[in-house]
Amino acid sequence: MSVDPTASTPTVQATSDPAQPVPTAPVPTAPVTAGEIAEFLRHLTDLRVSGRSCDPAARAAFLARKAELFNRLATDPPTQQALGRRTP
Repeated sequence: MSVDPTASTPTVQATSDPAQPVPTAPVPTAPVTAGEIAEFLRHLTDLRVSGRSCDPAARAAFLARKAELFNRLATDPPTQQALGRRTP
């Protein structure tokens, strides 16, 4: 009896099924500070001036930082109150 090495096993199927998201607990986040925004803008300027914006690794690191910062801004209750929005 031979085993097909390309065949998916039930374990592989269970762990690689994109339709089954892994549940995560919400992580409390600290409010975004002016220093973090300044550092984010310095990072953006550094990418533009140094020409590293074409480097995939540098761009991915910047975009991950941007997403994390913007996500925290969007979910920060004091920011929502300053914008006149109600939080659930």
